[in-house]
Amino acid sequence: MTALDDTRESLTQLLLASGVPVSRVEIMGSATLGAQRSSLFINVYAGPNITEAVAQILAPGARVVMAPEDDAALLRLARAAGAPVAQVLAASNTAPITGAAAIVVSKISGESIPRKILRDLDERGTGDDLAADLGVALAKIHAVPVDELPSNLVRVDNAHVHQAYCDSLAASIDDVGVPHPIARMGVHWLRQHLPSRPNATTLVHGDLRNGNILVDRGRLAAVIDWELGHVGDPMEDLAWLCLRTWRFGNEDLDVGGFGSIDSLRSAYESAGGTWREDAFRWWTIARTVWWASGLTRQATTFLDGNSDSIVLAASGRRVVEQEYDLLRLIAP
Repeated sequence: MTALDDTRESLTQLLLASGVPVSRVEIMGSATLGAQRSSLFINVYAGPNITEAVAQILAPGARVVMAPEDDAALLRLARAAGAPVAQVLAASNTAPITGAAAIVVSKISGESIPRKILRDLDERGTGDDLAADLGVALAKIHAVPVDELPSNLVRVDNAHVHQAYCDSLAASIDDVGVPHPIARMGVHWLRQHLPSRPNATTLVHGDLRNGNILVDRGRLAAVIDWELGHVGDPMEDLAWLCLRTWRFGNEDLDVGGFGSIDSLRSAYESAGGTWREDAFRWWTIARTVWWASGLTRQATTFLDGNSDSIVLAASGRRVVEQEYDLLRLIAP
């Protein structure tokens, strides 16, 4: 059997083990094919019925941010809470035959490329509707019962959520091993301006932004990419969504370059969320520092010769963008 045959049979056996009535699986194409992770478009056949799906497969030994079984648990809980996410068909940290970690979800129609989303929204004039959709989706995500989440999900207790984040940022900057004085200044500011605590810590998506959503005809179709999910302050999600780096040139539209904060906030509160303005500003600064450190780490990986990825190389030029944003955000 070829590697492709092994993959098809592995997915078939995985689906059968998960209770999906499947006679065969056909691989129709790929979204990504990498050394660490592959995303495949597949058709799942059950008699005359065909289900379009997406399979994400991790190479054996690949570095896993979140194991597929935990990823699947988050998706199922978010879907049960009413958030727009794909339906999980199967997931395993060790799939049959190949031994690879894999998750299979239903395919949802929609666009994920930010600039295409912005062009379509500009033509439709529905940017604030999408911002409101995201406010509702986040309120539902933040309402997921914390005690039902996977036990090994990263959690920070309510009393120390902000101090702990400052500590993790400082450690991350130390680990990069290159001078980063502006990021360190940002951490100092954060320690001196701790915000109000949330009433309770919640499920946090961790990477909800323009680029990690599917948009269909101007409306939110699905929230994707849950690898950074954790338990923390829900305002972290709302702030990350509104960072300038995710506006793609539409500077005056705070939410992803397409909508207003008023639309996001109103919908979030109407759906049961609690907005804390001081925490929104604090997390905007905190995640700017986090992203500046992350981009520095990516560029260093390339400069040290540990990767030849042009994407990592290009990350270096974006560090100064985050430093510029940070200085503007903490200015009196």
